[in-house]
Amino acid sequence: MVRASTFLSVAAIALLIGDGAFALFLTATAAPRPATMTVEGTFPDYSGGHLGSNSSNRIAFAFEIGTVVPWYRGQIQALSMTLTAQPGPGVRLVEPTILSVRLQRWDAGIRTTLAGDLDLLILAGPGRWTTANGSLHIAPNADVAGSSFFLAVALNLTVQYQDGSSYSTGGWEPDARTTFFDIRTDVAPFGVLALAAGSIGAAFIVVSWRRGRRPASDASPVRPPP
Repeated sequence: MVRASTFLSVAAIALLIGDGAFALFLTATAAPRPATMTVEGTFPDYSGGHLGSNSSNRIAFAFEIGTVVPWYRGQIQALSMTLTAQPGPGVRLVEPTILSVRLQRWDAGIRTTLAGDLDLLILAGPGRWTTANGSLHIAPNADVAGSSFFLAVALNLTVQYQDGSSYSTGGWEPDARTTFFDIRTDVAPFGVLALAAGSIGAAFIVVSWRRGRRPASDASPVRPPP
């Protein structure tokens, strides 16, 4: 019975140590690294105030989103945003004003927004803009984790055309989204606790084993009186 109990204790300790080491291994192999996500879209022809078909009046936009991956549950994510525009020859001026980004996921066929942020845009070069106050920040709830998340963008802008007309809109969204990505649960604290618990348990078993093997003290026999 004692041997069976000892065997179960050793197995449980080995499991703890193995799980803890594996959790720390996963954390080490998923070290944070910079990444760039890109969303591209074409703003259609709205010269004359209505949707048209003149390709010269279209504008190709590219949204570059700088982040650090992988994302972890409960962490605020800082995003650096850069917008570039390539207008057609029929466009005289492009004035994007506000950029928003949203963390989304499909839920039962419905695109659900989980967190988001927005900022004013400032000119950073010819046909290039960035957010006025630095990074945008995505702060999902602490229970948001899993797979198949993506980022969607929206833009407020005014376009002036060569024919003298102009068009303003708020919240224009490209059809494209970023690629899917995961939001992971940080298992490093569990790994540390599991290793610590396993090590303490192993030390206890070793001490108990040594005590069980300690030889009895050599006491001198007591002689009966003559």
